Amino acid sequence: SAMIIFYNLFIPTDPAEAKVAIDVLTEQLGQVATSLKEVTNKKPTLQSAILYYNLIGNDATFPPTEINALCRKLHPSLECKLSGFYKQASEAVTLQDIHDFCRQEDTDQGTRVTYIHSKGSYHQTLVNMNWRREMTNSVLHPDCQYPPDDRCDVCGSSFYTRFSTIYPGNMWTAKCSYVRKLLSPREGGEYDNKKVESVAKFLKYRLWGQLHSSLLEDRIDYFGLGRYRLEHWIGSHSSIRPCELHRQNVTFELMVTGQVKPEHYEWGMGPRREEVVEELLDATKRLKTDEDAQFREYYYLPGNLLKWFTLYGSKGVPSSKSWAWSFFPAGDKWKKLVEKHGENAVEKMVMESAEDFHSAFSENHERDAFKVNGEDEALFADSTSTMTVFYHISFPPEAKKRQSSVLAFKTQLDLLATGQYDIVSRAYEKRRKVLLYYSIAGGDDKLADFVTKQCDAVKSRNVECRKLAQFESYKAKGETLHQLHNFCLAKPSQRVTYLTNQLPTQYGSKWPEIQISQKIRAFTTAVTSNMCLKSRDTCNVCGMEFYPLPYNHFTGNMFTASCEYVKDLMPPAQFEIKMNEVASDALVSQLGHVFTTELTPFTPQTLGMDQYSVEHWIGSHPDFQPCDVAPVSRSWFPLSCGGSYYEADYSRSNVYDFQWSIGPRRGSAPNGRIDCKTRAKN
Repeated sequence: SAMIIFYNLFIPTDPAEAKVAIDVLTEQLGQVATSLKEVTNKKPTLQSAILYYNLIGNDATFPPTEINALCRKLHPSLECKLSGFYKQASEAVTLQDIHDFCRQEDTDQGTRVTYIHSKGSYHQTLVNMNWRREMTNSVLHPDCQYPPDDRCDVCGSSFYTRFSTIYPGNMWTAKCSYVRKLLSPREGGEYDNKKVESVAKFLKYRLWGQLHSSLLEDRIDYFGLGRYRLEHWIGSHSSIRPCELHRQNVTFELMVTGQVKPEHYEWGMGPRREEVVEELLDATKRLKTDEDAQFREYYYLPGNLLKWFTLYGSKGVPSSKSWAWSFFPAGDKWKKLVEKHGENAVEKMVMESAEDFHSAFSENHERDAFKVNGEDEALFADSTSTMTVFYHISFPPEAKKRQSSVLAFKTQLDLLATGQYDIVSRAYEKRRKVLLYYSIAGGDDKLADFVTKQCDAVKSRNVECRKLAQFESYKAKGETLHQLHNFCLAKPSQRVTYLTNQLPTQYGSKWPEIQISQKIRAFTTAVTSNMCLKSRDTCNVCGMEFYPLPYNHFTGNMFTASCEYVKDLMPPAQFEIKMNEVASDALVSQLGHVFTTELTPFTPQTLGMDQYSVEHWIGSHPDFQPCDVAPVSRSWFPLSCGGSYYEADYSRSNVYDFQWSIGPRRGSAPNGRIDCKTRAKN
């Protein structure tokens, strides 16, 4: 048998830099030759070594023929083989060669392969030189080539569990039976994509307040993004059984300062060390005693579980005997969750812990094309005589909120029956018949019967009710929008009004919503007013107040829109999925400092994640032309940052001083959406 080594070699084109790289090459090949002599003495059956190398950058200064000759000169049984030459490439090409080799049918799964690279051949520093020498010595050591305990899957100088399950510097010797379990490290492949996905999941769960990363600051190398993802690859599977050469008291600093000696070698199964870099002191102290914080700390078990599950699905679930359960804090608690929920354990924990973290759509609801019955068809012949309303009625479980929602429902239904607001007369006038399609989310049969009776009572007042669906959970807040969208696909010449009896809540706000009844009355009056119902070429969506910050939306998320515009929007349930993808991209990009969020911080609401996607939906198309009717000069309701507002009783229609205008005419965000100091500064 032979030692199998894969070498990622970079030689720059600049002559001076190329000389440094060749010196590194010569030194490392010398280390390989020395190791081969030592291993041969300890294991007589091993008589040779094969080194496969990828040459990157420059193949002229020291061509493959000279490299191969140098190998033979250093040791007659050291055979070097060029795998490929690349003008530009990353370590991924050589790691992919290892992956391919281990997955070949004729490769014995007990075979161990070594990975080394020419660290410092481009940036020659004392740290890089010391680091490279010690890593190379370690992975070529007989105890790494043939570990005393064959259970060991991967061996290197030192194995750490924070900030990842990792051999810092990325040199190791691994068993093919383990390597073949890993995803392909190919550039831009599945591993790359799923690695980013796992980080995005964590960033979203952290945004929901259910996971934390208090031990370390946000850095792409800690998260394993960009070029650092390859350093995380070898330790990316939950089944890894690591071992290491350095004794437990050998620090990372000793290695990079060149102070590790042979007497510091003491092979052992890992993990037996944790942090690679200095961690935040306050967090370290708190985590020693705070069990809930331990349970939610990304750099403990939750982050690893997220990586394993995202990368490998059910195959990434650690075995019941895995070292992970006993090594990491809160291991027993996570083990029980994983036994119950498998690879969905982290998501289930977050969903059960965060009341706001849920979809706006019911899991099992069939969303068929909208069907208009014959009786209603005649009403659409003249859109100026019929107002089509899609009404989402929500009944939360809490007694006070349910009582408030019932009151809001009665108020809105009475407004619809009273007529449409006219700015000239400042009164409601019955100019249109109201066709009211409604869905109920939450509540019980008693409340559903109550809604039916209320609808029957307003039939004589020119309101025709049509029940669309009833959902057990009050959280299904997007289903009525989906029906509205389907209606517009079927009737693109119509205009539609969307109402809800629940005001959108501000995520994370400590302030309770005030003047709910008056606000709902004002918003409903605005979007059903003649100013919003009138068809205009310059506006395709009308509401009470339009704001472009922190995202395109109308206060109250109520509006009247042209179906010609709505039909081109993405179906709301699909839109929620896409918004979660956009949120993932934004959160990961923020890690790389692609942009800042100084004006308004990221929250699930500002990013339109999950249930909050419904607030972003109507203003999401590039053809969006908003208009609104509330005056700009002052607010109708109190402001948390202070400022002028018109104190009045908005339960009386004669105080509605609507002023229609094309939007946006407000350059900021609604009350409370931007920090008061930031608002004043900008």
